[in-house]
Amino acid sequence: MIEQPQLKEMVAAHAEWLASNEKAGKQLCLAGESCIRADLEGADLRKADLREVNMSGAKLQKANLDGANLERARLPAANLRGASLEGANLNGAHLQNTVLVGANLRGVDLAPSDLELANMSEVDLTGSDLRKANLRRVDLTSATLIDTDLRRIDLAEANLHNANFNGCDLQATKLTGMDFSQCTFVKANLKKVRMQKATLAQVDFTEADLRDAKLTEADFYKVTLQDADLRGADLRRTISITSSVLKAAITNEKTTLRD
Repeated sequence: MIEQPQLKEMVAAHAEWLASNEKAGKQLCLAGESCIRADLEGADLRKADLREVNMSGAKLQKANLDGANLERARLPAANLRGASLEGANLNGAHLQNTVLVGANLRGVDLAPSDLELANMSEVDLTGSDLRKANLRRVDLTSATLIDTDLRRIDLAEANLHNANFNGCDLQATKLTGMDFSQCTFVKANLKKVRMQKATLAQVDFTEADLRDAKLTEADFYKVTLQDADLRGADLRRTISITSSVLKAAITNEKTTLRD
């Protein structure tokens, strides 16, 4: 295990490496090392090699991890509040119970990482890859997931209130019984999505692709379907949907409205 004094020296050498355009100092490499409960709050860790590092419970608030390699890293219960991980590789990372409130995760590879019970409220995941990721019981309140790849993701029991899913890809993903109240799915790919019994109150589906979607028994209270493509969608036994709302959508003879 690397102790805090040694780690501090290594981080200082890494800062020199970054400042000299990689001509002096030394790149931080903690691949496979154990740094449990390390204090790296506010540290500049851009481009660091952190593959398979064990940073369980580490303090990384406001740390800069842009472009860092965190493939299969272990960060359960770590505090990354306000940290920046733009373009980082988190493929296969373990982030259970991790605090990521307000973190920048734009363009991050999180497929197929484990984020169960993580606090990701107000996180920015724009353009990220979360295919097959485990987000069970995650808090994504007011999170930004614009243009993210969310295919086959597990969002069971997640808090998704007011999340922005505009332009995201959830094609053929199972989201049965989920509560998406006040979320936005403008221009999202929801083709063949399974949203049976989902709560879709005040959701904006403007220009979303919902072709062949399974939406039986979903609650459409004050939903927006302007130019949404519902061709082939199954809308049997939906709640609170009105003819005026449906009139704004694109439907065809395969759109099922009644049993």
